[in-house]
Amino acid sequence: MATALRESYRAHLRQRALEAAYAETVEKGWDKVRVGHIATSIGAPRAMLYKEFGDKQGLGEALVLHEAERFLAGIQKVLTHFPADAAGGIQASVRYTLAEAEKSPLLRAVLVSHRDPALDTAVLGTPTGMLPLITTSRRLLDVASETLAAWLHEQFPELDGADVQDATDALVRLAVSHLALPGADADTTGRRISEMALRYLGLRGVKCRDTEPAARLARRR
Repeated sequence: MATALRESYRAHLRQRALEAAYAETVEKGWDKVRVGHIATSIGAPRAMLYKEFGDKQGLGEALVLHEAERFLAGIQKVLTHFPADAAGGIQASVRYTLAEAEKSPLLRAVLVSHRDPALDTAVLGTPTGMLPLITTSRRLLDVASETLAAWLHEQFPELDGADVQDATDALVRLAVSHLALPGADADTTGRRISEMALRYLGLRGVKCRDTEPAARLARRR
């Protein structure tokens, strides 16, 4: 019982620390975040935070990974609303990505930082010096592509595996390019990217279902 309570408190402390670190990063920039200040702001002993994260770098890595995991879980949830609907699933995924990046400056930085480290400053408004972004961003793009590819393989097993991987990798990077340099609104971007992927995979004739359920889901998050 005591062990369970300690673990529950530890998880609660970790979550509060990540939320506080996120807020300070967006407001001030990562270079101005201090573990001691985070501890004070959530009413926790500084030693406990150092034990949990190791140091500021460890806190930064945990913060980036937490945001990445939340994003990937959201993508997977969106795709469950579109069984056997390639157009609907792809469009909803792109729209979800753009909506989440708009709401979360940190997620936006993670997604686009692989293109140019200077975008880390441009996205958050102040120099962040957040090195974990550079290593995590490329892996996040790969996992996002793999998530969408796995869904397409499950829904359309007749598709060639290499073609699916190529198509999903391209559409994920097209979505990220839109974040770095917007050219149209989210709906138009989603439709254009979906059309390109459908043509490449030979699924253009698949009827596109209403993507409104996914849009409502994104707004509720």
